[in-house]
Amino acid sequence: MQAMTTNAGWKKKLGIILYVVGFLILEIVFGYFIVESRNIFMKNSIQYGSYLAQTQVKQIETRMGDYAFSVELAGKYLDEMMDTDMSETEIQQWMKSYCNKITGRFGDNVLDLYAVLDGRIVAANPWEGEDYYDFSSKSWYSEAIEAEPGTIVFSSLYKDVVTKQNVFTMSLELSETGNVVAMDVYLTSENWMGFSELAEGYGLLVYDPNQTLAYSVGYTDLSTFQGDILDSASNEVSQYIGSVKEKHNLYVCTMSSGWSVVVAVPSENLISSKHILLMDLGLGLNVLNMVITTMFLIQHLCNSRYLRQDALTGLLNKSYLVKQIRKRLKRSNGTLLIADLDNFKKLNDTYGHDHGDLVIIKVAEVLQSCFRKTDCIGRFGGDEFIIYMDSSLPDDILNCKAQEIMRQVDMLARQYPLSDLSISIGGCRCQKGDQYMQVFKGADEELYKVKKSGKCGFSINSHL
Repeated sequence: MQAMTTNAGWKKKLGIILYVVGFLILEIVFGYFIVESRNIFMKNSIQYGSYLAQTQVKQIETRMGDYAFSVELAGKYLDEMMDTDMSETEIQQWMKSYCNKITGRFGDNVLDLYAVLDGRIVAANPWEGEDYYDFSSKSWYSEAIEAEPGTIVFSSLYKDVVTKQNVFTMSLELSETGNVVAMDVYLTSENWMGFSELAEGYGLLVYDPNQTLAYSVGYTDLSTFQGDILDSASNEVSQYIGSVKEKHNLYVCTMSSGWSVVVAVPSENLISSKHILLMDLGLGLNVLNMVITTMFLIQHLCNSRYLRQDALTGLLNKSYLVKQIRKRLKRSNGTLLIADLDNFKKLNDTYGHDHGDLVIIKVAEVLQSCFRKTDCIGRFGGDEFIIYMDSSLPDDILNCKAQEIMRQVDMLARQYPLSDLSISIGGCRCQKGDQYMQVFKGADEELYKVKKSGKCGFSINSHL
């Protein structure tokens, strides 16, 4: 490629580069704002979903807390009755009355209240206890004894041996060691958790400590995710990382009872899919715009370079060369030279056009080596070249340059002895404001003189 570049060319190229850099910076900043806005939007939607899930979990915690409070209150009364030496019959009657009372409070749930008092089982309706019942082997009893004082133990779901219904037990050790009160909650009602309904599209599931599904309402198609969801549960409501299942976001929490809650919140209630689509589309268009514009500008840079360069030699082509000379004539004095190869047609006819092209390329390299990079050097057409210098060099310097060009061309011609190849140079000095055609005509006339006088020479006139 042409090493020589004019100041104007560099300015134009620098301007395009700065434009590209500025454009990319603006696009990157714009893309950053889109991504950041999307992240904030998503984060806020997740937090809002967490808030919605917390309201559901709180309601379940309240219901489980009500069950636990009933057991705790029963334990308090039983402790008091034991202190007053009430009879077993009186205690049994109280327990039945208390069980009926809390059953009415919890709707149509079936409850059973019983206790181990001084080594005997005392039970409320419907089971009244049996002397042969081995309570010491039951987990509700042993776990309550082993638990911290005042701690209510929640069992996992199990099937009652008599009723064949799903049930779980809450138990609490009383103040006297070995005495335990327990309450069974039979899942005979579809609404034992107290939910009359959920908002459309919501889903709620309650699992026991063994990850057995105990209750579900609304959207419940979560079987594929169950294990992963519950394994990631904590005592705070958190979004399940892989949570987007179809059109829901999943939130999970482990309650103080050891049971877990999963809430499925419709994604559309948190963030519209249209909003996400528009943000993603905007980001995609931003990236696409960066790629297309950058490619276009790079292509423009490449094309602009080819538009001003001669395809064979890499020198300035005729149109761009003339344009640059005209610009320089407007601002300073200068010197224009026309160099034309002698007998070039004979070289082409004798050695072929491939060698002719090679000679043109070599001559271009000679001219580049003899002049400054700031000088305009171009191929005017065929075997003719033009050199323009932004200064009026003394005759002796110009003559030395011309002689050096002729010497190097002569060395090149020795490779083609049958061509009689040489070079003729004509020049014209010019002053600021001169017209290009006048200057070119003056240099062309000097070249004609050289050609007419035998070729292979140099001639320059004074200012027009």
